[in-house]
Amino acid sequence: MTSEAFQFVFVDDEPDIKDIYEVFLSSLFGDELKFEFFLNGEECLKFLESKDMEGKHVLIISDINMPKMDGFTLLKNISNKFENAEVALSSAYDNTDYKEKGYSLGAIDFIPKPVDFTRIAQLIRDRLN
Repeated sequence: MTSEAFQFVFVDDEPDIKDIYEVFLSSLFGDELKFEFFLNGEECLKFLESKDMEGKHVLIISDINMPKMDGFTLLKNISNKFENAEVALSSAYDNTDYKEKGYSLGAIDFIPKPVDFTRIAQLIRDRLN
């Protein structure tokens, strides 16, 4: 599957992490991979709702603890509205309750912080292949 058939989205309330994602992902994928970055779940949801997502697959990697809309609430909304969307959750709180709640809501993965970028790269590669 080409990167055009996929929408990659990162959601984290730490704006500096966008630069880290850009450097890391461009070192692996060059200009081939485009992604969106949002500071909270509300911004992400508004973006997805404003796009024609027909036939497009979406991979969202979202922090859990954020203002306006947390990652769990975002995951619930995404699951109800977008059948071709997958959400992996990320948090500095690497505890069983967060993992269990995320998986019970439909998360495909739980990525503890500091973020394991090789794991994120593998999630992306799996969707592109």
